[in-house]
Amino acid sequence: MGNKEARRILIQLYGPECFIDKLHLRRYDKPMHYTSKGQRERMKQLTYHHIKMRKDGGKATVENGALLSEENHIWFHRQSKEKQRQMNRAFQEYKKCKVEFCDTPEPEFEIKFAEIEIDEKIKIKPINRAKIKEETRKAYQEYLRGIKEDGSK
Repeated sequence: MGNKEARRILIQLYGPECFIDKLHLRRYDKPMHYTSKGQRERMKQLTYHHIKMRKDGGKATVENGALLSEENHIWFHRQSKEKQRQMNRAFQEYKKCKVEFCDTPEPEFEIKFAEIEIDEKIKIKPINRAKIKEETRKAYQEYLRGIKEDGSK
């Protein structure tokens, strides 16, 4: 199996989305800037990533692969070997998750809502912001008068 075929199968199984973006493994400090629409499309294109590198005997299989956008694939290989190992483990763990789609989902559990009785006697007064503002202004003026009387500043 080649990279293209393995990538096609991964897309069928996990959807057309980059694993790094799906697992939130990369933090974008600033928005990406592309010089053209074509460059943006090229950098967002999904590529096949070998978890065990090809030079180390890794084959192009679903088990050994992950979907990465071109942009994230370049970024991945700029990371330290330890971070690469951690991300590769995250890709493997993600692929162990099984997602099933069905037309009529029927949960195997029942959702029950907690009922809370409200005491009718409790009345909440509305906040009078104008009154609070006036009280704050008066308190500040008294504070300033106190400073002047003490002879400070």
